[in-house]
Amino acid sequence: MTLRRAESENARLWASWVRDLLDSQPEQDCAELTRLAASLCGTSLGLVTLLDERQQWFRASETLKLGDTPREIAFCAHAVRQQGLFVVKDSLLDNRFVNNPLVAADPPLRFFAGAALTTPDGHVLGTLCVVDTTPRILSAEQSNALEVLSRQVSARLELRMQRVALEQALTDKEKATGALRASEELFRAFMNASPFLSYIKDAAGRLLFYNRAFAQRFGVSEYAWLGRTDEQLWSRKLSKSVRTHDLEVMAGGRMVETEEHIRGTDGTLSSLRSFKFPCNDSAGNVLLAGVAVDISEEVAHKAELERYHRELEEANDQLRRLAVTDELTGLRNRRAFEERLVMEFSMARRRKRELAVLLIDVDNFKMTNDKYGHAAGDEVLRRLGMILRTTVRLPDLPARYGGEEFVVLLPESGEESAMGLARRVMQRVAAEEWENEPVTISMGMAAMNESLVNGYQLVELADEALYAAKRAGKNRVMVHSG
Repeated sequence: MTLRRAESENARLWASWVRDLLDSQPEQDCAELTRLAASLCGTSLGLVTLLDERQQWFRASETLKLGDTPREIAFCAHAVRQQGLFVVKDSLLDNRFVNNPLVAADPPLRFFAGAALTTPDGHVLGTLCVVDTTPRILSAEQSNALEVLSRQVSARLELRMQRVALEQALTDKEKATGALRASEELFRAFMNASPFLSYIKDAAGRLLFYNRAFAQRFGVSEYAWLGRTDEQLWSRKLSKSVRTHDLEVMAGGRMVETEEHIRGTDGTLSSLRSFKFPCNDSAGNVLLAGVAVDISEEVAHKAELERYHRELEEANDQLRRLAVTDELTGLRNRRAFEERLVMEFSMARRRKRELAVLLIDVDNFKMTNDKYGHAAGDEVLRRLGMILRTTVRLPDLPARYGGEEFVVLLPESGEESAMGLARRVMQRVAAEEWENEPVTISMGMAAMNESLVNGYQLVELADEALYAAKRAGKNRVMVHSG
């Protein structure tokens, strides 16, 4: 009975995925991938289909939904039963489909090729498929491209559902907070008029972050306590109590409300109502986050609340200024590249996928600047950025790494695929009609291997290969040899 209940729960979650996807607008990048699939395969239409136990839904773009069909007549029901690509070259010559209503329709469905879309735990959502009203044969390259695109669509649908789950969790938290405020009117009024203290600790109890209100409350600078543990800040009795409670919160995996009494450096005893909850950093390490309200003082003056709002707005303005786009080239900047590098490296290592990096440097760039001026140098960088943007694949990330250096992150690409892109870029650079004199570039390439522990090491290997290309005479691509 336990196994049956587990299977029933899995089926319920699977059906919930499909319903949520049907109720939402199609992701723009998924719609672009269906158009790309149709274009690569030379068919009239690319589709994302969704399946549940009874029905099939066609979903092509933000505006086009072709309705639904019973699962028993769905071509996609066959596609999800096998590994790899399912292809029907001519439905009128296939006994499984010759009497299918979709084949008998006007216009008839004569050609179908589809690959399954799956959830992270293996449940089938539907397919990415291309269809046509005339028979067709896909080349090996087209078949491979369709399978690659299906994995991209699966990943995007997964991200969509994760975003929905997060939004639901935030909604639930807001409802819980609303119930608390409704039952404690006096406390709610105090919260509306008082600043709060926030902090983050690692698993060992060291402070990784605290805000200005926290620092002001305990009479320290904004950095003085970073890296310190509870034992270094509070009395033995208090630190033991705080540490025990922190560990219980991290082990419990949920938000916990508690009241703590802490004596500051000036001897003042502070009573804090804390809301503690576990969270994870980008490496998956469990951290403890807390938001605390000082309940030892009377309601803060309205001016203090306004000051807090100004500080919050200044912080938001600062975050908005941390742009992820390089202004000169229009490519992503180094910060954006490194954030994506961490994510892609983790995913590649976890799922045993390929990953490669190309590091590019403009040859003799200083000479160009000195001879023709910085405006000419900037134009070289802009045009090289355009070449990269229009040459890489859809999942690749080209970025300006700094100065005259560029970098390209290539998910699901090994040495052969990365070298193919490098050669195409070299050809584009050589064919470009540069304003003053021909421009050449040197490139270093490195691919994922099991000895690497983080993405930055992969970039370092590509950098070593780049310098090898420079030493070998420039205007060439070198692969890190191991």
